[in-house]
Amino acid sequence: MTRGEIEEALIGIVRNEKDVPAELLRPETPLAEAGIDSLDSLTILFAIEERFGISIPDDRARAMLTFGDMTTIVEDLLPRS
Repeated sequence: MTRGEIEEALIGIVRNEKDVPAELLRPETPLAEAGIDSLDSLTILFAIEERFGISIPDDRARAMLTFGDMTTIVEDLLPRS
């Protein structure tokens, strides 16, 4: 799965869980600035784990400060083909 495909899937997940305008979901956008609070983050995290079949460790979840961080962490945790 390419980084672009991961990003597209994450945009879908985030927008499904929280009505965030797509233009706010850029790599440099802080999640808090996009209106995603800690409860939203938890819901989104569970949806990401389910969609990608991965488990995100707590320390990695806390490191998700921007949409780009989210993409990188998911990319790092996906099995390599």
